[in-house]
Amino acid sequence: MGERYKVVPKEVKDYVKGLYGCTPAPISKEIMVKVLGDEKPITSRPADLLAPELDKVTKEAQDLGIVKKPEDILTYALYPAIAPRFLRGELKEETLQAPKPNNGKAVAPLPTEFKVEVDGDLFNVKIISTGGGMSVRPAETERPKVMDGAITASMQGMVLKVKVKKGDRVSKGDVVMILEAMKMENNIHAPHAGAVKDIFVKEGSTVGAGDVLMVIG
Repeated sequence: MGERYKVVPKEVKDYVKGLYGCTPAPISKEIMVKVLGDEKPITSRPADLLAPELDKVTKEAQDLGIVKKPEDILTYALYPAIAPRFLRGELKEETLQAPKPNNGKAVAPLPTEFKVEVDGDLFNVKIISTGGGMSVRPAETERPKVMDGAITASMQGMVLKVKVKKGDRVSKGDVVMILEAMKMENNIHAPHAGAVKDIFVKEGSTVGAGDVLMVIG
């Protein structure tokens, strides 16, 4: 199966484990081992494994001041990490930031004289600039380039949780960050043991596939 199941969202893992109920067709043992590792699938009714939590999440949501209607409690119960910001209206449409200025070199001036044909007649047109010259400046990127020890995002999403801080020591396989994409959580694991040298994102940041999240050396 190659790298097909190298990164498995939490929801897919729960599905394979049986937490969403019985699957329409049996899951092959090969895929089950690839997804679950040493964990075993459940054999009981999934809901029997859940402790009553409605009163708990209701109180938490009320304490956060985000309950305006009963549905808000359900939203918080389903998505406790992002629901508070969503219900407060803090999650807004992102705007594109203008590129930051950087040192650049002036390029050759753009042409200012043209020949324009209108209904078969040819006209000479000259454009006279009233401003200064033009130059091209490279845009400054927000994310650092991939470097030794860098952990990159496997997909576009939002940083849901940063589970380590700069200077922490981690072991290979430790979950160091959680990304959320389309309401699905994806654990980011340390590819090797070492110390966290730098973290380039924070909780709530939006990242693209291939962006450097942190460096472990």
